[in-house]
Amino acid sequence: MEMSAVFDNKAQEQLGYYVYALFDPRNPQWPFYIGKGCGNRVFSHALGNEVVQFEDEPLSAKLQLIAEIKNDGLFVGSRIIRFGLSEDEAFKIEASLIDLVNLIQPDILKNEVSGHGVAEGIYDAADLALSLCAKELQPDRPMLVIKIERQWAGLVSKHGSGTKVPREEIYEATKGEWKLNISRAQRAECVLAVARGLVRAVFVPSGWTDSGHESRKKMTGENQHSQVSGYVGQSVAHLFVRGSQNPLRYLQC
Repeated sequence: MEMSAVFDNKAQEQLGYYVYALFDPRNPQWPFYIGKGCGNRVFSHALGNEVVQFEDEPLSAKLQLIAEIKNDGLFVGSRIIRFGLSEDEAFKIEASLIDLVNLIQPDILKNEVSGHGVAEGIYDAADLALSLCAKELQPDRPMLVIKIERQWAGLVSKHGSGTKVPREEIYEATKGEWKLNISRAQRAECVLAVARGLVRAVFVPSGWTDSGHESRKKMTGENQHSQVSGYVGQSVAHLFVRGSQNPLRYLQC
């Protein structure tokens, strides 16, 4: 990339929003960063100067890699993947590409969040069919909903499909550590383990105890659960605001 390269005003009018990728010239087969931008963001980003960095602030993995490339006397490679997009189109393409690269080459991307925080992961076709056909959950008792999105990606990668993840592994992902309102959690008759909008398993906690980390709590075990097992496979997407970062939701408790 030529350091003097910029998009002038005429070019920026044609560009609109775009999706770009940054490459390490020492390992050019895969991008180390995928982003969305407009104007000259791609050039600024490739130079590593798109954010203010304080002396006592540790560099992100992305900025560390850019610094290493520059210290070797090399330039970060940049590619525009699609341009002339609306902002929403750019978000979706960015998220899709991040999901695909993460599937094929885990841990190669230095993105701190996955696609502006809205990437949902790549679906197994059978799992997507279940999701799209799922009945909406209608809470009829006190419930605690726990989203296990971060753990779920690893479980799906391990077993190949959300439909094949063993219940005991879902329990391990769900039991804790959580910043609970303990009085409300104790009123819940069951805990719904949720990933990608679906109830993946239901547990009836035998109790809650300190996890030993920052006053967080964890389930100590579970009681008989057959009366609430019918919630598995139901959708809770209508109960959450899209983009919400809170993994917990109390229903009727």
